[in-house]
Amino acid sequence: MRYGTTLATLITVLAIAFLVKLGFWQLDRASEKQALFDDFNNAQSQVDQSAFQPLPEDPAASSRYTPVTATGAFSDNYLLLDNKIFNGKVGYQVIGLLKVSDRQALIPVNMGWVPVGQDRRQLPNLPLPDGQVEVNGWLYPANADAFTFAEQIVEPSSKAPWRVQQLDFNAISEALELPLANYVVLLSEQSNFGWPRQWSPQVMTPAKHQAYAMQWFSLAIACLIVFFFARRSIIRTKKECE
Repeated sequence: MRYGTTLATLITVLAIAFLVKLGFWQLDRASEKQALFDDFNNAQSQVDQSAFQPLPEDPAASSRYTPVTATGAFSDNYLLLDNKIFNGKVGYQVIGLLKVSDRQALIPVNMGWVPVGQDRRQLPNLPLPDGQVEVNGWLYPANADAFTFAEQIVEPSSKAPWRVQQLDFNAISEALELPLANYVVLLSEQSNFGWPRQWSPQVMTPAKHQAYAMQWFSLAIACLIVFFFARRSIIRTKKECE
């Protein structure tokens, strides 16, 4: 009897600890998402032309959604970031590769969304701007930790465009033998080239993460209450039997 009670207590404590940990994890996620939305809203409040400053020497050290500008020429090669949704339709985000005179690495520029088309085996042949262009946009670190079902980040292909599953630029550089910067510039919606784009964060809202946290905390409290009454019932039954 004592062994069973000890085991039940241990399981209950572990369950409550696990549920509480899940609740705090959701609160941490809510804080991260709130920071993401705050960064985006702050950037969008600076949409006038003077807000875009020359690309910093160390873009990786800059804040997310920093407004930047760079002048260069797009390579004929480009990437197609797979499985991107726009207005409820599946397609690609077009990642142009900008050659800038004072940079050794090509600068990835997210130029917007294009549909997949009727045949996924046929990649879209897209016209990129010719000659020197000024690119205004928002600096964003590449998310190399993003989850993907694909075994390969870069789909094997002998020529461009290349279909990729996530923007892990270290892996892409190695696979394609191209020098790529480890960040991306989100082309401003006001630019007169590119494809349809909307850069507001397409992620779960902080409020929803907080709601999930409350659910986990509520389950932990429920477990504690059930254990308390069950324990009291056992003690009462034991006293009646004595």
